[in-house]
Amino acid sequence: MTIDPLETIITWLETALTTAGGRVAGKHRYGETWTESQTGVSVHLDDGNPNIDAPIAQPRFEIRIYADDQVKVVDVWRELVALSRDNARFAVVTSKGTALVHNFIQQSGLSMPYDEVLKMDIGVAFFTSKISEEAVA
Repeated sequence: MTIDPLETIITWLETALTTAGGRVAGKHRYGETWTESQTGVSVHLDDGNPNIDAPIAQPRFEIRIYADDQVKVVDVWRELVALSRDNARFAVVTSKGTALVHNFIQQSGLSMPYDEVLKMDIGVAFFTSKISEEAVA
């Protein structure tokens, strides 16, 4: 697979997830470009690398929500759940070409640990997706 599923979901969430203000990345950027008063989201592949030879990947993502209070964490999580309930397929333009996202499905509830280093509330939830590199007509 030439399409990177992680890049696809990050690119999509940067614009689709309005409660994060575009702060979506493969790892948090606190201490660099994000401040602790800003809500941000990091997205990680949870089950290792997808089959890179297949034209369709079905990865699982660990999504971490960072915010300065639990209410904001829950607001972002609720928006993620709402996005997962939309049944429409959509295209995402990535650095490797156009990906077709067939679905984005909630796989867990929300866990809310606290990051002692950043001194921020965190939400952790899991989602799966089906992403293909097939051309979109």
